[in-house]
Amino acid sequence: MPTQFTFGGYVHTAEPFRPPPPPVLLRAKSRNSYILLGVFLGAFGVHNFYAGYKHRAVAQLAITVCTLFVGSFVSWIWAIVEVCTVERDSRNIYMV
Repeated sequence: MPTQFTFGGYVHTAEPFRPPPPPVLLRAKSRNSYILLGVFLGAFGVHNFYAGYKHRAVAQLAITVCTLFVGSFVSWIWAIVEVCTVERDSRNIYMV
């Protein structure tokens, strides 16, 4: 409960001390899982959902589904390029 005190004609409210929350330990994503998901399910953007890149994943899924799987070849090539070049997940943590 905050306490109030007067100083110089003004009423001040002092909040009680709260320690900062404990640090959150972030686990790195598996690079092997990312590669396997990209190779086998890359046309659907599953590897990007796994790494946290939701906008890329939705774009790949939309290309595949909206073209009635005709554009899945384009999405799959895109996935193979990403598997070869992406080293970090969406939180900027290296995949191990």
